[in-house]
Parts: sequence; C-alpha cells; structure tokens
Amino acid sequence: MSHYEELENYNVKPKPTSARLGYRIILIALVIGGGLWLSTRFVSAAGTVISEAKKITAVMSLINNVYVEKPDLKRLSEGAIEGMLKRLDPHSIYIPPKEQEKIAERDIGEFEGIGISFVIQNELITVIAPITGTPAERLGIRSGDKIVEIDGVSAYGITSDEVFKKLRGPKGTTVKVKVAREGVPEPLEFTIVRDKIPIHSVWTSFLLDERTGYVLINQFTANTTDELGQALNELEGKGMTRLLLDLRNNQGGRLSQAVSVTDMFIPGGHVIVSRAGRKGSSDSTYYSTDHGTRKMFDLIVLINSGSASASEIVAGAVQDLDRGLIVGTNSFGKGLVQYPYRLKDGGVIRLSTAHWYTPSGRLVQRPYDKGRGEYYAVRYRDPDEVTEEGEREAFKTLGGRTVYASSGITPDEVVEGTKITAGTAKLLSDRTIFEFTQTELLPRFKKARIDFEFLRHELNITDDDLQKLVEFSGEKGFEYPPELLEKDGDYLKNQIKADLAQLLWSNQDYYYIIRTESDPVVSRAMELFDEAREIASIWH
Repeated sequence: MSHYEELENYNVKPKPTSARLGYRIILIALVIGGGLWLSTRFVSAAGTVISEAKKITAVMSLINNVYVEKPDLKRLSEGAIEGMLKRLDPHSIYIPPKEQEKIAERDIGEFEGIGISFVIQNELITVIAPITGTPAERLGIRSGDKIVEIDGVSAYGITSDEVFKKLRGPKGTTVKVKVAREGVPEPLEFTIVRDKIPIHSVWTSFLLDERTGYVLINQFTANTTDELGQALNELEGKGMTRLLLDLRNNQGGRLSQAVSVTDMFIPGGHVIVSRAGRKGSSDSTYYSTDHGTRKMFDLIVLINSGSASASEIVAGAVQDLDRGLIVGTNSFGKGLVQYPYRLKDGGVIRLSTAHWYTPSGRLVQRPYDKGRGEYYAVRYRDPDEVTEEGEREAFKTLGGRTVYASSGITPDEVVEGTKITAGTAKLLSDRTIFEFTQTELLPRFKKARIDFEFLRHELNITDDDLQKLVEFSGEKGFEYPPELLEKDGDYLKNQIKADLAQLLWSNQDYYYIIRTESDPVVSRAMELFDEAREIASIWH
C-alpha cells in the first residue's frame, strides 16, 4: 500500500502511541456519562490529557444527574468532540455515522439506484439529467421529466432524503415510477431495475475546436484517474493536441487521485507533492512515475477561489514543474492534510496531521486565526485578496521562474470569471431559468425539430424571451428587477440556451459546450496556448 493510499484508508489502526492513547481516553470519558475508571498504565501514558478528560466527564456527569430533562448523552458526547475540533483548525471535523455513509459513497464513486440527478421543484422531483449508461437513461427518462408517483404513492411534497430512500436500493430490485413530461398528456409509467450507478468526477469532456480538448473535473474520487484517462483517449482520437483542464470549484478529494492525475502529465522522477507534520510518521514525498504518463500536449489548468486541496496539488505541481499555464483567480488555500479515524459507531474524526507542499516547497494554507466564519467567507470575496509580492516568500520553478508562497495558488494569468447580480443568482439557484426554459421555450423548439449545431450557431435567445423570463419569475413570487437585464442579459441568454440544449437532447456535454462559449476565462485561456507551450519547452 502506498503512503497516499494509506491516508484515505478508514480502517487503518495506528499503533497506540501515547498521544493516540490519550485521544482514545477522551472518547471513552465522553461516552461514560459519569465516573471515570482508567488503569494506571493509561494514566501514566496520557499525562495531562487525563486531567482534562476528567473535567469533561465531570460536566457530563453533572448534566446526567441534575439537568432538568433527561439528556441525550450521545448528542452531548458528539457536541464535545465537535467543540474540541473547532478549537484546532477549520478542517479538523467530526462526521456523524449517517453523514459518513454519504461521504464514503461519494468517495468510492458509486451507489445503487436508478441513475438521475434531480432537484425538488414545485414540490416534485424534476430530473436535471439522467446519468449516462444507467437504467434511467436506457429507459428514456429525460431532462425536465417530473416524477409524480413512486411505487403507487404520490411524490408530491417529497423531500430529497425521501427520494434517496425510495429510488435507491440494491442492484436487481425494481421501482415503479410515473413521469409527467412536457407535451405528453398522460403520465408515462416506467418499471426500473436498479443497478450500480457511477458517481462521475469528470463531468464533461469535448473539443472546443478541432484541436483543443476541454475536461471538467468536479471532485477527486476513487475513479478520477480512470475517468480522465478515458476522456483523454477519446479526445486524442478526435484530434486533440492541447488541453484545457478545468478545476474551478473543485473542492478536492482523494490525495492519491491528485497525485495520479498529476502523474499523467509529468515524466517520472519529479516531486509532485510532499507533506510534513509534527510527528515524523506523517512525512511523505510523492514522485511522478513513467507509468501512465501521457504525451506532452500543451496544457492549461483553470482554477478559482473554489479550487481547493487536491485541485491545488495538481495546479501547484503543474506550475512548479513548468508543465503548463495556470489561468483564473487565486485558489482557496487549503494546505492541511486530514487523516480519518473511524469510531466504533461508524462516525469519523478527520484530524489535520500534516501540511502539504508544492514541488518547489510552497505552503498554500491560508491563515485561520480569525475563526471559521472568516476563513470560509474569504472564498466568496470578489476579487480574491492576494498579498503583495514583496511580502511573500519567493520560490523557483523547475525552469527558473519565480513563484510565491501565498494563500492558495496564484495563477500565471489572472482572469476573472463572469460576475452576476444577486437577482440573477437567485434565478439560477432556485432553477427558475430552467423551469422557464422547459415551460415556455421547449415546446416551441421541439416542434421546430432543430439539431444541436443549429442551436449552437444559429439560434438566438431574444430580448423578448428575457422579458418573458422576468414575467415568469414574478408569477413564481420573485420580482426580478428588469434593470438587471442590462448587466446580466447576455449571461441569461447563454444560460437559457444551455438549459434548452440539455432539455432537448438530455446531453450534459451539450449544456457545457454552450456554457463555455460565453465563459471569459475559457476565452482568454484559448489565447494563451503559445505561452503555455513556451513555459513547457524545458520538457522538449
């Protein structure tokens, strides 16, 4: 087992060092609820940890004995654990058993069910898109379908948790659904046999032009490297000679996958990332190998303030090793490594045990001394705050360029993404634009029988369509200020067009093809491949 795989192994049982014994003792103390019995062997090993654990136990015992109502000791113990971890750093957290099940499912990269992405809209399940290759897609469930009944029971007013309970289930079992579809007078009935459903981390991949590939990775799960390899194979088969790798808003995931994804672009023998902690056992350095390295096509990586952790490992290595160009805005700045410790009830404590460093030795972790609220609020500031270069420590890339240690990865070329007003953001978040497109525009263009190329190059969303969107929003209870159209009109037209493409063909790639055509970061990156090639010339 490699070191980086070991990091994500939730079943690893570390040797009982004195610090870990102390940690276990605290947990024992928290759940007893009164009185503390520990052997002298533990006491001598744990030292001051025991005296602090006694304090916690005394409080729990007091609550248990005299509080006005019977306390939930499990809830109290979880609260105590959460309180302790909050005093450490923003990324050391306690994950309850039920939440951990969801996280583990996402991390593994699959679950068992029917295969749809959905949103609850007007108190009904609205299909955003069927997942490619799943039972839902094979049976013809489409974007915009509304599931009105599940196994003979109305789905009106259903919650997201109830959707998961009713539609997910063991492979081979069946679920019957009724679907209301725009333009079809009677609900359609489907009997769906559940199957294994992949959770894709590569959300889309396509050619932006005859030679430029575009790949969007939204998280790093167990399957990311395999998915990326498949996407690159398909794009190279179509003539790709250069790549835009989009890691914007990718909050990270598995360190092992960040390393193996980077390894695809870097020839063997170079540091990809290193980590160091208070204990020497946390120290590791990960090197590139010649296994799986792709040919040296031109590479640009897109990042923004939502790119964190594993995304920053990839971007930092590409930048420090002069493999390509980094474009966008400053990344989030998460340079802490968490080790997961599983508790007996299935909960997990993810404890920060080390910092990680880019190949040149840069630490990207942002300060967190002002509390978690301020720490996470920075992500949403516009533009990102970057310290002046004179105040930062300088490092050298493999080719001799100067880069700086800062809060996150600073792009080689700073390009800000599209900014929209709060009113337009609300239309987007509550899916009013999607519903308007489905209700008002889809029937018209279905009758016209257009193809995607016509939609992409010839079809124009009009100002009159935007006025109808404003009216539709008002009917839904939100009075969208019409004056915002002057600023956000082009964005709204593009979003409507992208939603229409997905509704007409249930094709997620079509949606992103349209979205990228009005993306200022993508547009600027397309002009920078000569610079990316020059930076990477040390490899040729």
